[in-house]
Order: sequence, then C-alpha cells, then structure tokens
Amino acid sequence: MLTIDDVTAIPLFSALPATERERLARTSADLHLGAGEFAVHEGGERALFAVLTGKIEVIKTIDGIERTLGWRLPGTIFGEVPIALGTPFPGGYRASEPSRVMRIDIQQYYAVAAASKDISLKVSALARERLGGLQNIAAEPHKPRVTLVGHRWDTACGNLRRFLARNQISFNWVTPDVPELSTLLPGDCPPDSDFPVLRFADGQVVVRPQARDIANRLGLQTSARSDEYDVAIVGGGPAGLAAAVYGASEGLRTVVIEREAPGGQAGTSSRIENYLGFPSGVSGDELASRALQQARRLGAEILVTRSVARIDPKTREVFLDGDDVVRARTLILATGVTWRRLAIDGFDRLIGKGVYYGAARSEVGATHGLDIHQLGRSGGAIFCQPCPYGNPCLPRWFVGKEHVSLPGCATSRKVEHSGPIGIGNTCGPRRHELDGDRHSRQRKQGDASV
Repeated sequence: MLTIDDVTAIPLFSALPATERERLARTSADLHLGAGEFAVHEGGERALFAVLTGKIEVIKTIDGIERTLGWRLPGTIFGEVPIALGTPFPGGYRASEPSRVMRIDIQQYYAVAAASKDISLKVSALARERLGGLQNIAAEPHKPRVTLVGHRWDTACGNLRRFLARNQISFNWVTPDVPELSTLLPGDCPPDSDFPVLRFADGQVVVRPQARDIANRLGLQTSARSDEYDVAIVGGGPAGLAAAVYGASEGLRTVVIEREAPGGQAGTSSRIENYLGFPSGVSGDELASRALQQARRLGAEILVTRSVARIDPKTREVFLDGDDVVRARTLILATGVTWRRLAIDGFDRLIGKGVYYGAARSEVGATHGLDIHQLGRSGGAIFCQPCPYGNPCLPRWFVGKEHVSLPGCATSRKVEHSGPIGIGNTCGPRRHELDGDRHSRQRKQGDASV
C-alpha cells in the first residue's frame, strides 16, 4: 500500500501540498512487478506512472523486432507522451528486475495538475523532450529484413512476396534486370534457374527458398513447443485468432496452426468497414497484426507454414505435415474458405502470373504501369481491388459491366479509388480460352474480344 513517503520520494510530486500527496497515495495503484512483467503494454490506455524501486525497460516492436528504447529508474516517471498527445502508449514498459511502480489514473492526474500548474508544465516539457527521441527513431532509414530478387511473373517469386507481406516481414523486391543488382547480390549474377533468390539482412543468400525455411530464419514459430495443449485451433484467420485470444486469456495452453500466415483472407483486404470495434474501418493487415500481437501477448503459440494432414477425433490428435503430432483437450476448426475459381481454360496456368483471386497488397509492385481488369462486382471483388492500396501508376482499371456467373455475387458497394477507372465490357458471359504460355498478353478468342 502506498504511503505519503512513497509519493514524496518522486521528485515530480515532492513539492505538492501534503493533502495532495496524501490523496495520490490513497487513489493511486501500487504495482509490484516481477522480472519480465509489464507495467503497461504498447497500445495501453493513458496513465501516469512513477518508478519507486527497481528498473523498467522501455521497449517497442519495430518491423517485427523488439527494440529497447531506454530505461526508467527510481524517481522517474513515464506516460507523459500519451497524456500530452491523448493517444495510447507508443511503447511497452517492462520490469527488468523486481520493481515497484505507482500508477496514477488519468482523472487523478488531471486533478493534481489542476491543483499545481507546475506539475502540468513539467510533464509537458518532459513529453516534448521524449517526443524528439521518438521522432529520431521514426526518421531512421528503413532497412528491409529481406531482399527478394525474382522475375515479375514467376509463380515462386509471387508466392514469396505474398508470404513475406502477409507475415509482416519488410522486404525489398527487385527483378534480375535492375542495374543495382550487383550491389544487392554481391558476386556473379545467378542463372535464371536459381531465381528467386533471397538475401537476408546478415548477408546470407538463399536460392529458391521454401517458406518454412524462411520462417525459421526470420524467427517465426513453425514447431509446437509442447506435445499437448488445452486448445488447438486449425486456421489463423480472424476467427482462429479470436479463439486464441479467448483461450489464452483464460489461462489455457493454446496453439494455432496456420499453413501460410495469420489473418486469413481478411488479411489481404485493403479496408474492412464492418468489423466490430473499428468505427472508421481497418485494413486487413492491421487487423491481423493487432490480433496476432494480442494472442501472442496472452501466451498463445502461432505456428505458420504448417498444414494439417489429418485429425483423429477420438484421441484429439492433430497430425501435421512432417509427422509432428499435437494433442489437445479441445479442437477448434477455423479453416475459413477458399476462392471459387472461374471455369475458363488456361486460367490456372496464369495464377500468380497476372491472374489473382483477391489480389493482396504485395501485388502492387507487380501491377506497376499495367491495365487492371476486374472480373466480378460483388462485395468480395470490391474488397480485394488493388487500386485502394495506393497504386497511382495504373493506366486503366476495367470493371466488368456484365455479371459474372459466380454463386453469391449479389452485392455491390461504392469504391473510393485513387486511380483512373474505365468501365469496359470485360467480363461478359462468353467463354474464353487463355494461353498461359505467353502470360496474359495473348488469348484464343471465341466470338468476341475481352
């Protein structure tokens, strides 16, 4: 329990009248933290904290990597930046050793600041000083964790771009014909058969890598840490991640098994307007990122690049590819859906080479300077248009006038776009056969052009 002497030991409050110090001691929370426990997480709500004993580490996740920004020692405060800006905490504050921290609710802080303007001035001055440090961090040159070299229409290269983007790994993608290739890949240029090539930040170069190998090298979890769990969830979309949050928050040992990347199809959407709790909408990757951070913070394990070979409902065993087995008291299947495919000859040969079902943000670079033809005008089709991703280099974007015969395509919505859109007769009911050998530039036509 806090005493008036504890409050007086904080220089910020030492000059307050005894009545105000007594009120702070009575109304503030007394937090006893073990090593590794958080006083407040990144994104936490506003409050003012003061360190009484111990040592607090200031951390922030930048590009998926946790960075230490500083330390708070006894007598110092933190929380001034959220108070000054009216925003959540930009970083997390974690005890590096057993510590004792005083937490002042935002309303109690305003009451103290009203009684002593000197408190408000000192907190504001400290906020300006630390904002400068945050600005310096934000101004640091962005260093991608991976450089990907591959041909634009190579299916393997497209798969790697989507994998990296959906797992929120920053990367730089270039084609083999760029002039600066020699600086990105030191040594002799690899032959075409070796592409795609990945170069990691530490200088390692991998030829035609597999997704699981990339995940392991970048620190993504691909194997379960235990053989048995309370809850095993198959599928890492919004439903699977929500189940992981609820299970882990109840103290259950929880594992999520995802074959590609957390977020599911929702993670590829440019904007989601109808998800509870986001009145102004949210992008799919931001929703996936927040849910993933929340599930991991609560202790859930998220496995990526793992597929389920079969499930034994009697023993509640999940058999993964690679012969790994996970047992759980409860199994939850949140496998989501897959895209319906058009029954047009040649389409399958072009997937990833200019034909996409729900194009994701990672395809913006591949569409630079090209016309876009959209087939289907349902909510799902509008959901996945590349134009809202901010690609101003689309010369024309054609949306079909006629309805494509796909079950469930019965809705439409207004599109806020940044590029020019042309309405063309691009997806009528006629059948066409596409020649996949020369990408999408040539086609065998029926009785009309597309």
